[in-house]
Amino acid sequence: MPAPFAPLAENLPFAFAGEPLEPARTLPRAAAQRLVAARNATGKPNHDVLRETIGLAPDGDERRRWIVDFPPEMSAAEAALYAAPFSTLARSRTTPANPHRDPALRTALARLERFLASPACATEPDFLWLEAELLPDDSLVVWARDDDFSAGVLASSAFAHWCEAHPDVLAALRSFPFPWPPATPLSALSRLQEEHRFALARAARAEDGDAIDDALADAYGWPAGLSPAEIHVRLATLHAQRPPHR
Repeated sequence: MPAPFAPLAENLPFAFAGEPLEPARTLPRAAAQRLVAARNATGKPNHDVLRETIGLAPDGDERRRWIVDFPPEMSAAEAALYAAPFSTLARSRTTPANPHRDPALRTALARLERFLASPACATEPDFLWLEAELLPDDSLVVWARDDDFSAGVLASSAFAHWCEAHPDVLAALRSFPFPWPPATPLSALSRLQEEHRFALARAARAEDGDAIDDALADAYGWPAGLSPAEIHVRLATLHAQRPPHR
């Protein structure tokens, strides 16, 4: 197996691991609904400190749970104003603040209506769209973009080949060189890049694997029919031209 490649600075604002969930903070839906319905003397809604999560069960099925989710900057006195959630944690002697919150992940998702996620332990990437109001747990890795162009890139054979050189999907996601940096504003794209972006997005929406690979090759300016080894060499060359994470 080829050696894995270092993360790229341009990818890190979008590539995340999901958050670990502590069992003491985790609630089934019915219990969460009871907490949401409970009233506080201050009028503060308990929904402020509850969050629905999504992940994969050991059998691979989708699993949704809720967590009691006090932010770390909230004092115990402030947390106690949310009486029922606070009491739920107090009974298990769990501190209010959730130590596993990832501010960067949450900020990235807050700007979106949807995001792309793949099973963290998958041997091959399998990205699906999820609603951004759902918090991904650590059974998932996240690409925090909501554009079909990103979906096409991550559904391509090129990205699948890149994953083979990395220990997991997240490492591949952090190091994969997109045709242009992911944060490039649309206004900064050339007319030809706009055409390539549209073609790849259209292929992604159609879920047409061959069209995705053809459109991505055009976006890179590659000839058709490259072997996996040739694709890897070209991606490695492009990776070397991009700023690494420091």
